[in-house]
Amino acid sequence: MKSKLCFVLSVVTLLMMCGWSVYADQQQQQDCFSSSLHHTAEGMRYWYEAEDGFMALTGIPYDKLGCKQCHAKSCNDCHLKKTKEGRLSYSLEMAQKNETCFKCHVRESAVVKMDKDKSTSDVHTEAGMTCNDCHTSREIHGDGNAYKTMRDPAAKDAACSNCHTKDSEDYPAIPGTKSHTVHKDKLDCNACHVRNTMTCYNCHFGEFAKTKSKPKSFVGKIKDFLLLVKYKGKITSGNLQTLVSSENKPFIIYAPYLTHSIMSDGRKCGECHGTEAVNTVASGKKHAMSEFKDGKTQFYKGIVPLVPDLLNWPFFNKKDGKWVPFEAEQKPLVQMGLYAEPFTQDELNKLNVKQTYEK
Repeated sequence: MKSKLCFVLSVVTLLMMCGWSVYADQQQQQDCFSSSLHHTAEGMRYWYEAEDGFMALTGIPYDKLGCKQCHAKSCNDCHLKKTKEGRLSYSLEMAQKNETCFKCHVRESAVVKMDKDKSTSDVHTEAGMTCNDCHTSREIHGDGNAYKTMRDPAAKDAACSNCHTKDSEDYPAIPGTKSHTVHKDKLDCNACHVRNTMTCYNCHFGEFAKTKSKPKSFVGKIKDFLLLVKYKGKITSGNLQTLVSSENKPFIIYAPYLTHSIMSDGRKCGECHGTEAVNTVASGKKHAMSEFKDGKTQFYKGIVPLVPDLLNWPFFNKKDGKWVPFEAEQKPLVQMGLYAEPFTQDELNKLNVKQTYEK
């Protein structure tokens, strides 16, 4: 009887310890989440309310915008699931689905669809991978630190080298080929393996104020060119967003950015070196990023290095229900933030030299 009682007490103690451990883990995750970028949306505020941010043109504080509504208020935004009986339950499976991420990360959802329509799907998507295969729990739930933006190197864990190593048996290793060594660790994987940049172009605050519709307030989803920027000492893929205030004041923001449109084979040397666009900006001339003809805008297709003063981006207004280019009365306010850096003249000169690949 005594041994049976001891056994029961041991089981109860073990269950209590496990329960407390689970509770403690959940409490720690909840405490971390409250300071995470997913919850605070501080990344968007950081760029918007900076001295050279878009608020300088709009005069509207970030808290008055609708952007923050998209960011997770609690664990339920990702983990809540309806059962067959119509009840609500907590689900890890729901949080691990790409569709759950795409509810807020609509740009990446659009990239997946656009690539699928062109039969150029991301190599990881084709392999059946999900967002959680690369992005860690620390990135998603937070680690107790309050980061200003996901561009902060300490805020992210995802990296190609986490999987593609010489010791890996499950993934292709990064080979020691000439294309991976000739740039002497000054070129990020994204510069050669990201197919192109996807941007929602010409977000017009005036149109949004009229229509209250995001799809009707920008020109469209553009995925024709690849913008190259410098970030953490390396050349990598970048992105831009062009915006127009209600008073038709133009704005451009540049940032390092991974469009999830990865190619297995890297691009050829001639796609970057000695191209017409590179030659133009290396010569100190402006490069037109689009052409408006017969009522349609055709964007430049190819690689373009970041030289803010020499990239000529068009800005649009709506006239009779159609987007048409307009000449702004003032130069665009350009925001570089603390992360994207432009090419130097020396780097442009090197990029302007035609190269051929020899194995």
